[in-house]
Amino acid sequence: MKPSETITRAEAIEQIATQIDSPMGLDEFISRVLGIWSSKAKNPPAGVRQAIRDEHIGNSLLFLDEHTLIPMRVAMPSIRFRIPLTRQEINRGWLIAFPSFQFLAKRDVLAEDFHLEDAREQSIPVNPVSVKTKMNTIFGVEEYEQTAFDLGWWYKKHDLGRNDSLLVTILDWENGHFRLQPETARERQRHEAEIQQQNQVLADHLFQELEAARAEYVWGQRAIPTAYLRLKDSDAYPADHWYEILENDPRMKWMGHEIRYADWTSPLEGMFGDLFAVPDNSTVSPAESLTKEQATQVYCFKAALWHRKGLWRQIEIQGGQTLADFDDILRDAFEHDHFDHLSGFWKLVRRGQSRRFREVDLGNINPFEGGEAAEIQIASLELAPGEALKYVYDFGDWIEHRIELEAIVDSEEDAAYPRVVCQNKPRYRYCQSCKEEDRKTVATWVCITCSNRLQEGVFVCESCADADHEDHFLDEMLY
Repeated sequence: MKPSETITRAEAIEQIATQIDSPMGLDEFISRVLGIWSSKAKNPPAGVRQAIRDEHIGNSLLFLDEHTLIPMRVAMPSIRFRIPLTRQEINRGWLIAFPSFQFLAKRDVLAEDFHLEDAREQSIPVNPVSVKTKMNTIFGVEEYEQTAFDLGWWYKKHDLGRNDSLLVTILDWENGHFRLQPETARERQRHEAEIQQQNQVLADHLFQELEAARAEYVWGQRAIPTAYLRLKDSDAYPADHWYEILENDPRMKWMGHEIRYADWTSPLEGMFGDLFAVPDNSTVSPAESLTKEQATQVYCFKAALWHRKGLWRQIEIQGGQTLADFDDILRDAFEHDHFDHLSGFWKLVRRGQSRRFREVDLGNINPFEGGEAAEIQIASLELAPGEALKYVYDFGDWIEHRIELEAIVDSEEDAAYPRVVCQNKPRYRYCQSCKEEDRKTVATWVCITCSNRLQEGVFVCESCADADHEDHFLDEMLY
């Protein structure tokens, strides 16, 4: 087929998605897209692949596995999920559409257009009503209008009450067709072990999606249908609703549109305080009680500038000492000012089996007032050899360091900790002014003023700095 010059890439992807009725290899799918869409890009397949991942997964397509796509209209039918009925829904006879069907119904199908049926394939009238619900936001409690189904008569027919649920089967995802089956609390109790097992499987699938994401979050539109698809072929009893799974899993939290790590904190929290506060799931606590052995063990770190790995220091510090102590020795080791600038520590946590890390904020260090991380003891970080921290000095210049734990050893008698035990062999720069006079003098300063003007590094010794760069901005050399 000759590629069209009028069709867009997004339209081509959607067109191929509507033409296939079974899983298809990603490469073949991309080839079909390029067969009907003309691209002038240097690498058209890469552009299509990226567009599929960024714009179409969770909307019309899902990954069945890493290399296989499946249309959602094919993938979603027969998926089963549970909707717990709240006290308000039972009392009012409502079934609130959001978040009950969120991400499990096609996004552009209105709740008013849903088709519901019972286990006997008898139609259940939708009877949509507009209801007001309250939600906590950073600006206080706000009211939202939502669509609910008026099912009071159906609840009475099946004698549904508090703690009862609905089991839902997707029949036609594309057109919003669902089967409802009442589930009493007693019936649920009989299947509790199966439900908890499925809950764990679903939670693990969601967490795997988060771990595999490029950023430290994954959109619900993508992760939630994918996780349910992973459970589709099993005949096990349905898990709890994804919203409850995320609410109860200590590894993750739901942020309205995306899933994030439980220890993630929003920059808005500092601005709006408790209005936006989320539970603190951090595993690190200040002044944690340690055994004598934990307190005296020596943690051997290799600290290096993040963007100059050849400039490093080996530092030993005891488990009972704090991040304030660590900050102090790091300022000494890298010649940072002790009387100005905040600093901060982050714990680097590997994401799954990848080479990517997420950064868990441990808090800042204020050289005058302590700071949030000041009293955190080294041993309470629960680091193992090979794991690492990030240290930033001066939040303005943002000087980053990577600090990797190399070993944990017993302390030496009469040794004073923390201490620097080794450092890189200096690779000296020499004074350019002295070089012009055939003298070889180690440079102690870089002249920022001259470097910016000449667009190259200008290095000078102490004497030349005093003589020729007195009014210039100088930065001390670190070796």
